[in-house]
Amino acid sequence: MELEFKDIEYLCAVEQQRSITKAAQSLFITQPTLSQYLKHLQERLDMVLFHVEGRKIRLTPEGEVLVREGKKLLHQREEMMAAMNSVNETGCGLLRLAVPVGRGSHIIPTCIPPFHWRFPKAEIRLTEGHSKELVNQVQAGACDLVIINKPSFPIHLEYETLGYEKMMLVVGSDTPWADHVRYDRDGQAHIGLERCADMPFVLHLPSQHTGQIERQLLHNAGIKPKVILETQNLEASYRLAACGYGVTFLSEYHINRLTTGGETCNCVLDDPLSQMEIIIGYRRKEDLSFLAREFLNTARQALARPGLRDQGV
Repeated sequence: MELEFKDIEYLCAVEQQRSITKAAQSLFITQPTLSQYLKHLQERLDMVLFHVEGRKIRLTPEGEVLVREGKKLLHQREEMMAAMNSVNETGCGLLRLAVPVGRGSHIIPTCIPPFHWRFPKAEIRLTEGHSKELVNQVQAGACDLVIINKPSFPIHLEYETLGYEKMMLVVGSDTPWADHVRYDRDGQAHIGLERCADMPFVLHLPSQHTGQIERQLLHNAGIKPKVILETQNLEASYRLAACGYGVTFLSEYHINRLTTGGETCNCVLDDPLSQMEIIIGYRRKEDLSFLAREFLNTARQALARPGLRDQGV
């Protein structure tokens, strides 16, 4: 009887999720693929590892032993790989980085070039997507590091803060809504969301972290917004607001990158939720490879520069 690490990983996912469908999602494979694999695994081992009870999964005693002892083997494998990576300080190897599409327009050009100049032999594998998908990738061991806005949903990762930036409301300068904007002594635009109840909004998708924050901001202000468009395209939302097609929310970085000056009022919001924390997450810091640890150092230095200011919370 022979076992592969893949056998253990798949059964552990079933044990954790208590559902073949959810386990398949966590493994980034289809439900039929996982079901077929588990069927062949039980045939190969000539034993029943679990019972299906409605939509739930219950492990047999044999399955419980395999999961319990298998987790020990998986942990030993991780420790072995970490030990091997820790001595590989030649700069060769693979770095697997996960970054959301919106955040990547800042992170990728800011962090990857200086890292490459230090380690030109390193291979960088970039995964892009929505924050929750990317967190799952790191949790599953498919990626080493993820850089995201700190999410509202719980994440089972270790992480550290890289910096902070504001979520702002973008209002076209030549629109009637600009009359609601006030300016402080430094010329910074401010607006209270409670004054925006009648404004048309261009919002980002609920699956995007930006979209989740802006909906929570509106909820906190007691506003049921008039949404005239939803888009995942951050630049498009800015351009639409600039030409007077509604108002939108964007981070400081994206506004600074997109603005040509004067076409929009970029307003600071009073809600503390508008202060976004940028984090870098990983499974366990002590298990990070040499390249992952060095990228972490590079990200700290690169993002400490103006553009992602450490303002505290």
